Amino acid sequence: MDFEIDNDNDHSSQSSQSQTHHLLGFIIANIVGTRYYPGFISGREMVGLVREPLNPYDSNAIKVLNTQTLQVGHIERSVAAVLSPLIDSNDILVEGIVPNSRSKGKIPCQVHIFAADYAFPTLKELILSSGLQLISDSDAAFTMSESMAVKETRAEKRIRNVDDIFKLVDETNRNRGVEALVPSKSVIKTELLKHQKEGLWWLVHRENSNELPLFWEERDGNYVNVLTNYKTNVRPEPLRGGILADDMGLGKTLTLISLIAFDKEQSIVDTSGEVRDEGLSLSIKKGKRGRTNKEGSGSQKKRKIMSHSLDELSIGKEVSVADTCSIDMKTKTTLVVCPTSVLSTWISQLEEHTERGSLKAYLYYGNRTKDADELKMHDLVLTTYATLSSEETSSDSPLKKIEWWRIILDEAHTIKNVNAQQSKAAIKLNAKRRWAVTGTPIQNGSYDLFSIMAFLKFEPFSIKNYWRSLVQRPLNQGLEKGLSRLQVLMATISLRRTKDKGLVGLPSKTIETHYVELSLEERELYDLVKAESKRLMTGYINNGSLVNHYSSVLSMILRLRQICTDLALCPSDLKSVLCSTNIEGTFVPFV
Repeated sequence: MDFEIDNDNDHSSQSSQSQTHHLLGFIIANIVGTRYYPGFISGREMVGLVREPLNPYDSNAIKVLNTQTLQVGHIERSVAAVLSPLIDSNDILVEGIVPNSRSKGKIPCQVHIFAADYAFPTLKELILSSGLQLISDSDAAFTMSESMAVKETRAEKRIRNVDDIFKLVDETNRNRGVEALVPSKSVIKTELLKHQKEGLWWLVHRENSNELPLFWEERDGNYVNVLTNYKTNVRPEPLRGGILADDMGLGKTLTLISLIAFDKEQSIVDTSGEVRDEGLSLSIKKGKRGRTNKEGSGSQKKRKIMSHSLDELSIGKEVSVADTCSIDMKTKTTLVVCPTSVLSTWISQLEEHTERGSLKAYLYYGNRTKDADELKMHDLVLTTYATLSSEETSSDSPLKKIEWWRIILDEAHTIKNVNAQQSKAAIKLNAKRRWAVTGTPIQNGSYDLFSIMAFLKFEPFSIKNYWRSLVQRPLNQGLEKGLSRLQVLMATISLRRTKDKGLVGLPSKTIETHYVELSLEERELYDLVKAESKRLMTGYINNGSLVNHYSSVLSMILRLRQICTDLALCPSDLKSVLCSTNIEGTFVPFV
């Protein structure tokens, strides 16, 4: 659940997270209407303050949520009337701490107000003129309040990158005694490398561990979140999943296929409970739109896969288990979501590394079934972010109807913008286990990780208000606790190995340069494009418009490279256009 108003303007939402806000002060406000809502507060607990502009009784309403996103009540109307316009205009951020919750009616809440330094004088004057008492660090009451826990000495700001954050992850991996796990030989025919076997063990361990989630402790029969101080007598559910952040080229896809194969080995159980080791053969059939295949398991016609190109396998085709499998076998269906460009990689990896017919897969792409029961009959379903996004608003999407055994987001940095439609669609999917797979979990900044936390459903970090309070704001202010929390978080829920660790024995890189003579036709066109490009570049420089034609300059370079590669890559009328007066049109950027 999101603790902020959804903002359709992705740019403004993302940029607001990168601004550095500091504590302006706090005001005391009452939480009212508590008897109407199921949520409760333990005392000295962080609470979420959420704007509720569509409230039918008060458009300035600010609702109060506890760590488990249960509503506790509302901030009293007089305070909400002052703060809500400032929240809506992104002038301030607010966080709540309840120092004491013994009251059964109105509960006092310290509303901490954060803003950019330059706006402090104006905001102070506005808040004080509205009749509210703003307590800041210049007031004696400030030192006696919970705000002392919020305001900390700012550490020296340092550049934070993915290596800073994953430094502790490397140390944890060395110390936690990761073991090697060999996948099922009846499914996986390729011998895994040592780091892949260790990765498989870690994945299986994460999915089957019953440990308390990070930052939760058991105290006197209750469970307490040490970051928010939320207390409950219900044991929190373990986080079954995480982030596989190995470098590109270390075989993440094969490791994940082995994880799916591990389920397959556990699932092939007959009525006596004995595991059966059966030889499985391969067959292919084309899925029908909106229809379940009616062929019996013993009458499937087998055909060999001759090609795994995306064009040939993009119309709802499926790889199915032949008649040697029990139709009563318990199926644990994994949904794999990946970019369209990676879809063919999954298909080829499945053919290359698995025994024929050992896994039953469905390609949910193009002309596809609408029957959720049909999808649940498979071991894995492959789809794309574009397909998922196109069905985000569809009520009859079978992807949304199924509680998947496991969801794997390949190239998970694709959802880094939490407000994008494909991100929202991925986060809304239901699953028992969730994996984000990416070698670059951080591209623009640490806020990229929030959408992954939202997908993993890792509370309280999956809630925007808490992510901002516990991680993002301390990081932006250079506070050590921000980096340390993020490092501990990533060390627990992620696995990252890099190529410089010597995981794969590769020979040293050798670069050789080979010169190729262009044909007469290629040389003529190359010299012509080069000359015209040089003329246009000189004109841009003389006119001071080079920056405005940056894309055209890149297109000029691209044309020259295309000529060197193959003339077929160039427009057929390139030479005639170069000789005309519309030369610049030749270099219009294209996809």
